[in-house]
Amino acid sequence: MKKEIQNLFSYATDLPSELIEDSKFVPLNSEDPKYGPPALLLLGFQVEEVAKIQQLLTELDGEFLEVIFCTEDMINRSLWEAVNTKQSNLEASTVATSLPRICFLSGLTGEEMMMFIDAFPESGLEPPVLAALVPNSADKPLSELIEEIMGDHEMLSARQKS
Repeated sequence: MKKEIQNLFSYATDLPSELIEDSKFVPLNSEDPKYGPPALLLLGFQVEEVAKIQQLLTELDGEFLEVIFCTEDMINRSLWEAVNTKQSNLEASTVATSLPRICFLSGLTGEEMMMFIDAFPESGLEPPVLAALVPNSADKPLSELIEEIMGDHEMLSARQKS
């Protein structure tokens, strides 16, 4: 289960050479500084899952993180715009439901991200692909990042099975 969660954050040293050579993939390092606003951007999640997410954040002292559900109008916007979105009324928003399950972490240090990754399996939620807001992805449209992340995820999943 943990390997599924850590797939895009692999802090192991045995990353496939294809990912190391691909500048889109940035491995997680515990010394990584904070970047971006404190937020979790959730793609492919159901609004009903917010209680379990809030519970996980409470257990990790992460209540300062803004929980943002990806809406249809965010898909063609930049990741930076998406993580800076304020959602006061989720029921009034059109949450995008046909997206792959991805959680973007923003505004956390590398060590905080590792704590979140390690604790996620205990949340009882279906594991997402986890990714971080990094400077080289901030201005890219979410639609492009979804393709890149899912491609990397599939490559790592195939490697882990072999």
